[in-house]
Amino acid sequence: MKETLITLNRTVSLKQQNSDKNLKQMSTIQSEISNDVKINCYHYVLVFTIETKENQLKQIIEKLQQNGFITYQTQDLNKKFILLFIYMNDNKQILTIAQQLQFYKSTVDKDLEKSHQIHKPILEKLYMKQILDSKLIDELNRIDKRIVEYQRLKKFNYVLKDEFSTKHDDETLLKIFSQSEILIIVNSHLHTIKIGDLDLLYFLKKENYLTNIIPVHEDNLDYVHDDQIEQYFGANVAIYFEFMYFYQACLKYLGVISLLVYLMNRFYLNIPLIEYVYSVVVMVWSTMFIILWRRREHEIGFKWGVINQEHNKKIDLNHEFKGIPKLNLSTGFVTLKFTTTQRLFYYMLSGFEAIPILFVAGLLKVIVFNINGFIRHEHSLFYMKDFANLNKPGGALHFAYTGTILDILVILLIFYINLLYTRVCINSTRRENHKTNLHFQNSVILKRFIFELINRFFHLFYIAFVEYDILTLQDLLTKLFVMDQIRRVILESLVPMAMKEQQKRSIVAYKEKMMKKTDQSEYIVQRIAELDLWEYDNFDDYIEVVFQYGYLVLFASIIPLAAFITYLFSYIEIWSDKFKLCHKLYQRNMPIKTKTIGMWRMVLNAMSVLSIYTNTAFISLSYYNMFELCQRQQCDWTNILIVLFILEHFLLTLKFAIFHSVKGTPKWVRILKKRLKKK
Repeated sequence: MKETLITLNRTVSLKQQNSDKNLKQMSTIQSEISNDVKINCYHYVLVFTIETKENQLKQIIEKLQQNGFITYQTQDLNKKFILLFIYMNDNKQILTIAQQLQFYKSTVDKDLEKSHQIHKPILEKLYMKQILDSKLIDELNRIDKRIVEYQRLKKFNYVLKDEFSTKHDDETLLKIFSQSEILIIVNSHLHTIKIGDLDLLYFLKKENYLTNIIPVHEDNLDYVHDDQIEQYFGANVAIYFEFMYFYQACLKYLGVISLLVYLMNRFYLNIPLIEYVYSVVVMVWSTMFIILWRRREHEIGFKWGVINQEHNKKIDLNHEFKGIPKLNLSTGFVTLKFTTTQRLFYYMLSGFEAIPILFVAGLLKVIVFNINGFIRHEHSLFYMKDFANLNKPGGALHFAYTGTILDILVILLIFYINLLYTRVCINSTRRENHKTNLHFQNSVILKRFIFELINRFFHLFYIAFVEYDILTLQDLLTKLFVMDQIRRVILESLVPMAMKEQQKRSIVAYKEKMMKKTDQSEYIVQRIAELDLWEYDNFDDYIEVVFQYGYLVLFASIIPLAAFITYLFSYIEIWSDKFKLCHKLYQRNMPIKTKTIGMWRMVLNAMSVLSIYTNTAFISLSYYNMFELCQRQQCDWTNILIVLFILEHFLLTLKFAIFHSVKGTPKWVRILKKRLKKK
């Protein structure tokens, strides 16, 4: 590798020595572009370190211009970074790359009189033979309208462009692609630019010249409606909102049931059987929710033209991937391979790195449990006498607000431990050598989820199944759930509005300073100011919803009203998440074509399975009054284990039967896929 880099450096230096005339000409072109051509629609900004030399930048700019890019070079206000705005203005080249990425686009219906393409050939034959049957017409009319709409989808082909637009000029044809798709196309083209045998962008990042590639916000973005989120931000952002709307719709029915259960227990009856039945209903609901969402993902795939993943495979490659060259007998090409068996060692190494941090976080929780008096039995494995005595009468921490102060300290400490753990996860995942960025992100999500799972649920499971203190569990769960909802109202509504006002003032001040120092256009100043915004990461959005779902399904019999409360607060959640994005409180994200929530669906399914064990345990322990008996050391586990075994196996069988009886793909999608294959 070192020899390769030396060769590349020599090549660069030779280019520098032998192309003075070209550089002067290129500088003249760059000056003309910067001063005379006013472009208010750049695609990306490349952020370089200030140490990047001028001659290196000139060669990078020349390389980009040779590949159809218009560039604009400037600096940020503090002159810490060199900014290179780029715009791809070759429409034909964009359309050619779109063909290579195999985007699905709807073809033009040239028959304006007959909108139903299926009816026409069949009806013509029927009229010719004079055997028109009204029943057959009824059958034709019952064909799902979505089949009629989406059967016109076809892989985009520039040669056959008249099939996709009534006007054949490239500028009009380009309008069939959304803004996010244009960014995907441009990003794909950027990664085809080579320096030697290496990807130019990867090489610049590896040599610490290039720090970031950021998509540029549109100037006229005020508010994006639901159907425009995918077109502007991309499917990887829009799929979250589709999931939230679907989750909210499913919660509506469960919320009504949970409210009825709560009212019956609160004002009329206090029969445990009602809570037992409700727990079973929640477990069935969680299974149906995941199945129906999987079906919804297939529908979304056709809605957004994500029928297969060829375009992702081409641009989602992890450039840090290192594999062993092997001949593919099917294709005859040599490909890089790195098997799961080879990666297993690095998985184990990642585990060894994560365990100490998880242990520290768990130990911190145990210490706080002892001080707060949650761990009462001296024979318990987690009992620490010295810490337990601190909050007893005469102890050093025996104050009225000790618990509240400790909770705040723990939240802060866990926050910083989580930051450290996230860095360790990212570094260890890089070492695992994943071939695609999707697999890389899924591995990071799984690791971070494990930390959050221990952080949020460890103490609840301990109180329930070690201390057998159901009253403390109910009280703590109610407080945690209600406080979490209040926290989210504040963070998800008031904070974004305050952020927007603060951002407005900051951008105005930034513009004033920038206009005094430079003669930049207002558009460029606005885009430079937006580079100081936070990067958008939807992990926090997903993790909030996942653990909200966890409270709902894992502790269904303990806090039955959770479904109703969650349904009400989901409106605030959706509004806030859209507000933050559509009012440009974050940098524009890198769009990706997708139709699924990826690893998060597996996480939800795991929680659904885990809910069977937690709820059957709650039902069994409550039915035999074991919570009180176990606290008095008088519990007999014979009957409870029998009930646990029978109930758990029954519910697992029920979940398995539901999961395999309901097809994961809607009927109209299956029919449409068969039709598209015949084309």
